[in-house]
Amino acid sequence: MRRAGLAGLGSVAVLWLLALASLLGLWSQRLAAPGVPGPGFPREAAGSRLGNLRRAAVAPGESRRRLGLASQAAQKTFRALLTLPGQPPEPPDAASESGQEPPPALPRRQRPAAELPASPVRGGIFWSRALEAQVPPGFSAEETASWLRAARAARVVSLERGGCGRSSNRLARLSDGSRACVRYGINPEQIQGEALSYHLAELLGIQERLPPLALSRVEARGGQWAPVREELRGSHWAEGAVVSLARWVDNLTDVVAPALWRAEAGRRLQTLAAGELRGLGPAQLVELVQWSDLILFDYLTANFDRLVSNLFSLQWDPRVMHRATSNLLRAPNGGLVFLDNEAGLVHGYRLLAMWDQYNEPLLRSVCLFREATAQRVRELHRLRNAAAELRRLYRTREPLAETLGFLSDQQAQLLQDRVDLVHKHILHCKAKAASL
Repeated sequence: MRRAGLAGLGSVAVLWLLALASLLGLWSQRLAAPGVPGPGFPREAAGSRLGNLRRAAVAPGESRRRLGLASQAAQKTFRALLTLPGQPPEPPDAASESGQEPPPALPRRQRPAAELPASPVRGGIFWSRALEAQVPPGFSAEETASWLRAARAARVVSLERGGCGRSSNRLARLSDGSRACVRYGINPEQIQGEALSYHLAELLGIQERLPPLALSRVEARGGQWAPVREELRGSHWAEGAVVSLARWVDNLTDVVAPALWRAEAGRRLQTLAAGELRGLGPAQLVELVQWSDLILFDYLTANFDRLVSNLFSLQWDPRVMHRATSNLLRAPNGGLVFLDNEAGLVHGYRLLAMWDQYNEPLLRSVCLFREATAQRVRELHRLRNAAAELRRLYRTREPLAETLGFLSDQQAQLLQDRVDLVHKHILHCKAKAASL
């Protein structure tokens, strides 16, 4: 009996030793594989960011290198948001001053990119200079002057219907090979309004967004219009009428209003302010820079034939803000083109009582501006010379300015009043941003 008892005790001891050895073996395996997740943590897929960071704990030196790269990537997240579509994030020391696309011969990964700030807004209400540098160029001053000289000297060799708005308008082919949209107003104030709006855009520093425009007197018996005498007979244009010639631009596409202005009937427009930009991509931000200029321009000219006409149509078409915006198109480089501004100033001022109920909410919906535009408005407000400066530019740039005449005294005062109101609105936005 004693021998059997000792044997039993020996067996128990052996079992305890075996169990202890197993536990030690499991524990050593656990120490050898620190990246293995414990119960309740899902395994990361191979190559995942979280899994890579955990595996980095094996080698301290490698960990520091990888975590350094991850930190750089995190710091560039918002900067990458502001680069043009299709551009990969660039190293900080590869910045270029212009922010424009580099020559295509450079490898993609070596292309210089503008150093953009962490925010697309500065001073609470102004678009950053780096973001403005990403806005596609419009019609340069040199390009515009060259086209205007050629268009005024060229002869009209053919007139075609379609492509230029109203049925009374024509697409003209000029003797230098270029084309122009010829607009014949239902009454002279429409052509006057288009010409004055074009030169007001120069006064505001945004003329590059409008196609070059010149005036011409229709005279079938000679000069510029002689080659299309027969076509003129079928156009029903009055002899001696003044028409506008606007440069034709190929491959333009429709533009739908940004989501901020896609109002629904009975609802207020959302305000374009710094706090509303989170999550927007670079192309959206670049477009909003141009829209902010457009809405100020349309308010100053009281132009009702663009976004305002869409707002008006909401009463019977709830989806109208999801459709193309009138007289606004996009060039192949992504820049917006402000077309057909004949409803501005003269015609628009005559109908203020009808349309300002839409134009004023649009103005109040913008609290971000290009600083250069705001400075022009501030100077016109300070000097109280908006109409005088517009008259000076108009007479200097347009040989037929005296034929169509200028704004009446009442219209000139309306222009100054609207400049003053825009300036007051900019100050309101600045005060509001400072209080946040």
